[in-house]
Amino acid sequence: MLRLTSTRLSVVAGSVLAALASTGAVGHGYMDYPPARQEVCERDGGHWDSDDGSTIPNAACRASFLESSWTPLVQKHEFAKLVSNYRSQDAVEQAVPNGLLCSGGDPDKKGMSLPSADWQTTPIDPAQNGKLRLTYRASTPHNPSYWKIYLSNTSFNPATDELGWDDVDLIAEFGNLPLTEINGKKYYQMDITLPTDRSGDAVLFSRWQRNDAAGEGFYNCSDISFGGDIDVPEWTSLGSLVKSSTDAQAGDTVWFRVFDGSGSEQVFEKLNITANNEDESTWAAQLADVVNTGFSSVAKLGVEQSDGQVNWDSSDLYSNLVFVKDKEATFQLEVKKPTPNQPPILSGPSSVNTVSGKTVSFNVSASDPENAALTFTSDKGELNASGNSASVTFTAPVTDTSLTVDITVQVSDGELTDSLTVTVNVEPEDVTSTWDSDKIYLAGDTVTHKGKTFTAQWWNKDAEPGVAPVWLEESAGDKNEWVKSKAYTTGQKVTYQGSSYEAKWWTRGDVPSAGGPWKLL
Repeated sequence: MLRLTSTRLSVVAGSVLAALASTGAVGHGYMDYPPARQEVCERDGGHWDSDDGSTIPNAACRASFLESSWTPLVQKHEFAKLVSNYRSQDAVEQAVPNGLLCSGGDPDKKGMSLPSADWQTTPIDPAQNGKLRLTYRASTPHNPSYWKIYLSNTSFNPATDELGWDDVDLIAEFGNLPLTEINGKKYYQMDITLPTDRSGDAVLFSRWQRNDAAGEGFYNCSDISFGGDIDVPEWTSLGSLVKSSTDAQAGDTVWFRVFDGSGSEQVFEKLNITANNEDESTWAAQLADVVNTGFSSVAKLGVEQSDGQVNWDSSDLYSNLVFVKDKEATFQLEVKKPTPNQPPILSGPSSVNTVSGKTVSFNVSASDPENAALTFTSDKGELNASGNSASVTFTAPVTDTSLTVDITVQVSDGELTDSLTVTVNVEPEDVTSTWDSDKIYLAGDTVTHKGKTFTAQWWNKDAEPGVAPVWLEESAGDKNEWVKSKAYTTGQKVTYQGSSYEAKWWTRGDVPSAGGPWKLL
């Protein structure tokens, strides 16, 4: 057994961390079926056990490793490129140049674009007349988005050529697709039709484009083969699909799953039951159409014919069986009753603070037990929502007194709602200004000077606070406590040694307890 030394482990760890740092996070997806090149190489393994790739069983993956090291595997989900003008095909082709299509335009993943006769191919069953269901792993789902699927043309040879834009033909396009959950993981699925007159090896090239300002798009290459000898094992029956006790009603969901001999899930399909298909012969036929079209290499539903084909028999529901290629496989058919819709949960701050006439913003977020799409509204301010979060921007009213404004934010899943009230505390704007020698001040005006606050006792100009007696300094402690250096005018009140006094005329430096200009209150 090959063992990794501490030095070797450090190199591996450093390379992995560097690759992760370049992406910022692990995301966002890759073609799972037919598997993209980086997925094929990861499944084969051997990348972490040698510096020279000698432990990698597949020659194409070994060549990729020698060219690009661990980067294509660490960033398996991130074969991506940012193209802000992503609606322009010219801009896309410039960002993802010829020779790097299978690398997502990233030179650090160049190994995945190298020509090789050893890229593992997924055989296309000619019995399906070109029909193929694509399954795309969405480790980080992105909606809205759209898809373009290309097929290499007949002049392209994956054994000798690097894939370029002139080598591919657009064969299918899809808009925003719903997510499908299979065995607890999220996928996108697309049904395409391949040409039936092709033979030999080809490359299926996919582009998954986000509708966002950055223009993030994901590019994958899956190797496939047309015709040739396809080893098709004999079908094995697992018994009847539908039993007399199987009862599905409108609102229910039928789950059909197939597991291989080791317990790994190979097929997982959900079929919603409505008033239009709740008759068991109707929904069973619909399920058979989905399975027989999308999973024919694993399972089929129907009656086996004399030529070995399995076809659905609509005239005899209970004669239809579940057939699998793996003799050790098992299947489950379950009718799931609907669960009541639960309301979304909204969270955010209880209050925020601002000043008269100023703008304040706060964020809220929500979650939904059923992962439904959410809609946000606000009764005040400007709301901007993205996914499961939103921001509210509010301009406070102009006021010279403290006040509060309540803003109610609501989130809905289309049926149920949750709301949150955020209190905006608005304070009057502090009008205290810094003293200006060129400015005229009137009695009662307040200024700051050299870190202290002063109040004008009468009209003045160019009288420096703290020097001229016209300015009364505010004490850091009790503002009414008598200060010997301050000037006081008629009617001003002070405290001195626990007693209160009122000035009878202008005074400065006269002790209140001595009488004179001070009257004891």
